Amino acid sequence: MRAEAARPRVRAPRIFLDSNVLLYAYSETDPDKRARARTLADDPGAIISTQVLSEFANVVLRKFGMPVSEARRRTAELAARCEVFTVTPATVIEAFLIRERFGFGFFDSQIVASALASGATTLYSEDLHHGQTIDGILRIVSPFAPTARRPRGVYRAGRSARTDALSKLTPTLAARRRRTRLSVK
Repeated sequence: MRAEAARPRVRAPRIFLDSNVLLYAYSETDPDKRARARTLADDPGAIISTQVLSEFANVVLRKFGMPVSEARRRTAELAARCEVFTVTPATVIEAFLIRERFGFGFFDSQIVASALASGATTLYSEDLHHGQTIDGILRIVSPFAPTARRPRGVYRAGRSARTDALSKLTPTLAARRRRTRLSVK
């Protein structure tokens, strides 16, 4: 009898989940987002950080009004379901560098630093720039965007949908709109 060759183990892609995505798993108002968030949380390659656990617990207590015992149970379930990356002092320091390079808020920068340090290749977040790639390694995806499967391209600092729309107006009309907006303040 011939021995079978060992099959190589295929690792699931490592995905990092931001708390804003996980909170939709408990949404009573949006069943589509709830289903998508639950699917991501059940992914075998799902990673969260201690920061994500803390943010999750804080929001379900304060904004959802969840009883402490239920919030504790759900937070424990989340920690058991996903790999948990511990935020270290080195992660906090790296967050400062990411903030300087990309202009994210500090806590968003810490999420990115945690995702990179954990070895994730995709960061699911609703708060960051959908389609942006960090250091050629980490792709940011908004799982609820209509084009979540198709990245938009390279992020350009200082640009937004609003400034892009204004730049497409005729120069005179764009200037008039800016003057009107400034004079109202």
